[in-house]
Amino acid sequence: MNKKLKSLSSLLLLLCIIALIVLWQVGLLGLWKDGIAYIANNTEKYSDREGHKIQGRHSLSIDLSDLNSNRGKELYNDGTHKIVVASVEKTINDSITISFRSMGHYSLNGATLISGVRHYTVNNISFASEMSAVMTAEDDSTNYSVSGTGMSGLNYRDGDDFSFSIYPLKTSDGAGKLQITLTNLYLNAWNKK
Repeated sequence: MNKKLKSLSSLLLLLCIIALIVLWQVGLLGLWKDGIAYIANNTEKYSDREGHKIQGRHSLSIDLSDLNSNRGKELYNDGTHKIVVASVEKTINDSITISFRSMGHYSLNGATLISGVRHYTVNNISFASEMSAVMTAEDDSTNYSVSGTGMSGLNYRDGDDFSFSIYPLKTSDGAGKLQITLTNLYLNAWNKK
């Protein structure tokens, strides 16, 4: 009986090893571990040539009386891709920073991500990112200065994040709404070659 159990255990271990090797060769382990980044970094099998800017203006209202209440507000949602407000924080010099989180779709057939950031390969060797989105901010009486202040690579399995700062903007009075509008969102698309 003990010999039979050892044989069965050895067979199960061998089957598990074979299954892991097959999953690794097919790419599923990399996809589960790294998501979109696995596809984007695999320049031998996937191309990013079909990426392009998205037409249109995408707006939402930011509540300045409760900055945390803005978290999760959707800037963009087409059913497959989504951009939401990750945080709104008061910073130094009477300004606020609005951070966005982009979420896309990925599979072994390719990946897509609509973001404020363009992710692309350079000479099929290295990977680069650049801010493509432009943001404006206004309330009833003022158009504010806005600058892009941050962006990430494909740090999440399903996407990235990016941020803008608005200044000078006093939030200490605890009142008001701010209308923000983003243009030049980018469809990052990685398709099989």
